[in-house]
Amino acid sequence: MFGRMSSTYTRLKLRLIVLIVLSFSVLFVWKVEQATDQLRLALDSLLATYGLGFLIPGLCVAIGVFCATKKREFLDRKYWKIWLTIIVFSFISWGFTAIIPNPYPVTYVNSLGGNVGLYISGSSNLEAAMRFLLAMVVLAVILSPTRTLAALVGIIRVSVSVFSVALSTLSKYIKLRYRRKTSNDTHQFIAKQNKTISVAEAPVPLVAGTSITNRIINARKRAPNVPEGSGLQTNQSQPVIGETAQSTKSVKESADSKVITKISVKDISKWNLPEIAMLTLPPPGSQNPDIDQDRTSLLIENTLGDYGIEVTVDEVKPGPAVTMFGLVPGWNRRSKNVRQRNAEGKAALDEKGKPIITKVEDKTRVRVDSIVAREKDLALALAAPSLRIEAPIPGASLVGIEVPNPKPAVVTLRTVMETQTFARASNQSKLTLGLGLGTGGEVAAADLAKMPHLLIAGSTGSGKSVCINSVIASIIMQNSPWEVRLLLIDPKRVELTPYNGIPHLMEPVVVDVEKAVLMLKGMIQEMLRRYKIFEEAGVRNIEGYNERLSLDQKMPLLVVAVDELADLMMSASSDIERSITRLAQLGRATGIHLVVATQRPSVDVVTGLIKANFPSRISFAVASQVDSRTILDSVGAEKLLGRGDMLFQPPDAPKPKRIQGAFISDSEIEKLVDHWKNLQGPLPPKISLEFKEVFSAGELGSDDRDDELFDKALEVASQYNRLSTSLLQRRLKIGYPRAARLMDVLEEQGVVGPGEPGKSRDVIG
Repeated sequence: MFGRMSSTYTRLKLRLIVLIVLSFSVLFVWKVEQATDQLRLALDSLLATYGLGFLIPGLCVAIGVFCATKKREFLDRKYWKIWLTIIVFSFISWGFTAIIPNPYPVTYVNSLGGNVGLYISGSSNLEAAMRFLLAMVVLAVILSPTRTLAALVGIIRVSVSVFSVALSTLSKYIKLRYRRKTSNDTHQFIAKQNKTISVAEAPVPLVAGTSITNRIINARKRAPNVPEGSGLQTNQSQPVIGETAQSTKSVKESADSKVITKISVKDISKWNLPEIAMLTLPPPGSQNPDIDQDRTSLLIENTLGDYGIEVTVDEVKPGPAVTMFGLVPGWNRRSKNVRQRNAEGKAALDEKGKPIITKVEDKTRVRVDSIVAREKDLALALAAPSLRIEAPIPGASLVGIEVPNPKPAVVTLRTVMETQTFARASNQSKLTLGLGLGTGGEVAAADLAKMPHLLIAGSTGSGKSVCINSVIASIIMQNSPWEVRLLLIDPKRVELTPYNGIPHLMEPVVVDVEKAVLMLKGMIQEMLRRYKIFEEAGVRNIEGYNERLSLDQKMPLLVVAVDELADLMMSASSDIERSITRLAQLGRATGIHLVVATQRPSVDVVTGLIKANFPSRISFAVASQVDSRTILDSVGAEKLLGRGDMLFQPPDAPKPKRIQGAFISDSEIEKLVDHWKNLQGPLPPKISLEFKEVFSAGELGSDDRDDELFDKALEVASQYNRLSTSLLQRRLKIGYPRAARLMDVLEEQGVVGPGEPGKSRDVIG
């Protein structure tokens, strides 16, 4: 019954479909023109709205339907990134088709993407490119946020660096054009003035020592010689205030003569280098480490064995302060019972019918971390104040344990400089430094030219000042004043002042903070001057400039040594940090090297900018792991023993190296200084470090009393009982030269009293 009803329903359904198709066919034939117009309008509207771009998302929909019906595994959540990428790129492609003009204008559609494509892409090609780029960036951030953000940061950094280089190049070009124009205008002005000088005019009285007088004297010296009989009275001169006419005439004649004395290489060779015998040898018996190596090795093996750690002492290297024991990790041994089986794979039985069981040993290597974790247990067993475990030793398949010697050996600078290792390094570079001896007794020598700057840190009494004295002594024992010049800054006034009087110094040892700021800025000017010379000579660095010149014409290397950076940073942190950072960044090519020491390695002294430009660092004993990380970016310095025990981080090594620093006594320093003072040789040309501050035209023409910051300085002075230059810098947010000038004006006006260098002043009223 039900089968008959279903067949009847099917026949009625087919008849209904045929009837509908016939009705529409008759209607289409009857209204053919109207139907064609309606279809064309519908097609034009569809193409105008969607264009041909709807085929792309349609294709995506078709793929989705196919996956939903045939490949349902592709609809899993783990493929969401692929589907998101397909959807985004389909809409980007749709928008891209809107940019392409319609080559077949069968309709009024202007682009292949239609109005929807124009809405996606925007009104212009630039807007379309920006939208597509933004969509791709957002898609990349969603798919892989970490890599995308890292790539964006890299692109931004490269863009900023390119922009800064272009801006600096443009500024240099503008300055060069301005200097040329100024120079031409000056020469034209001087020539015009020389033509208009009257014979009857008498010279204007000049006040010696003023800047205007110096400019006029220099201009007259540069003027061409006046021919005889021209009528100009050159022999008559008006009295000069502060000098007699006769002295003025003699000075002028000596300046016009321009007598140049040429210094030969033979004269320079009169600067004899100090003999190594000036330095003292270590006292007899001080080189014996006095440690029982066999007993200590057995004690290390037994102590670790008690904790189930099997090791073997394979190598022992005695050093001056510690002895290195090289351990080979053993095995973790475990045994288990295993039933034997016969050829058929069944359990083998003995005569009594019982299964035969054998013991099998299973062993794995001892983990290095398990040895490092027993550091305190080893220190307790060895009765050592502290141990340092180096896992592994660089260049060896060993775990190193550094055990302090009962009697540390004395390492003198002479001990290091007499070795063949130091002699070979000294032949390669004249800036070779004798640092000391390593944990295995090997010589530790470093080239300052390759560092190219050295940062030294350590707590009080750890050997920091002795190290910087060893560095300076190593330099002056290998170089004459014509080869290396020194600038020593010592705010403590007692560590580097014994070097006063040696010919290597560009200036006497600087002990005043204010002068130290000016000297560092003057060093920057010297660096820029050298770069200009290299540019004109067509060379890259000082080595290329000096290799073609004789000794008397070579440019000397410059070494700046600062004994206590913390004192300078407390007084003028911004100026000191800026100057040191710039010298460290650009000084290597010009032969300028920095050696900076501090006893407080905190982040406000050893800032990120300073540390980033000092790849070579030395850390003596510090108080905590935080200080060790500040100077070395790793722990370990808090376990040092003091008295010259250091960790040296060279620029080309992944880990710091432990060294016992070379010792130099005050008497040895005095002998070296006396040696250089007693020599009589030609002095090298003076390198001027006088800082010339450049003011704008408004600042040069204004009076200090009318300075816009003078009222603010008075307000600051009224709030405190004592006033200092650094306080004005912080409160007014100005540089050191401007603050120092305001302080002088306040003293002239009677606001503050006279002060001593490095100290604040009393506010009078």
